[in-house]
Amino acid sequence: MFSLGGVISFSRTFIRLAEEYGEYRAHVDHELPDELAAFKGQTATYPAVVVELLSRTVSTRLNIEAGTKTVMNVALPMLSFSISDFESPSFAGLEGAGVEASLLRLYELMPSIVKLAQIEASIRLMADEIERTRRRVNALEYVMIPNLEETTRFIASKLDENERSNTTRLLKIKEMIRSH
Repeated sequence: MFSLGGVISFSRTFIRLAEEYGEYRAHVDHELPDELAAFKGQTATYPAVVVELLSRTVSTRLNIEAGTKTVMNVALPMLSFSISDFESPSFAGLEGAGVEASLLRLYELMPSIVKLAQIEASIRLMADEIERTRRRVNALEYVMIPNLEETTRFIASKLDENERSNTTRLLKIKEMIRSH
């Protein structure tokens, strides 16, 4: 069964994740449109085909490691993201630095996007668990407990009735013994 300390820890984790989510969401919502616009703006300097060619020739290694962390029997995703080996080839007579810089800024934003996805998935899983727990509590509060209370009243009533019946029987036996 759940302990009060576990429930408090779960609640604190949920609240902390909600706060982190707000911070990461604000950061990504602020940065991503600017970076995408800057990347798209490269088509003003170069034809779109050249920008696409330059972006495809940039080599990098994107590493994502996935795991889980369990909080009150809820497996939350844990993701780590890193970028390594960022290289852009040089093209004779064609300067790709603008495309490279735009891509680098987008790649630098990727850890925040991955973290945002991790937090969002964790919040969704925890919210689902909270909803399931709420339904269980409601079932206990509005169905099981009233049924058990009714059963208790019925049993108490039967026991009282049996006690009265036994008392009456004992009185009759006592009266029969006196009259003999």
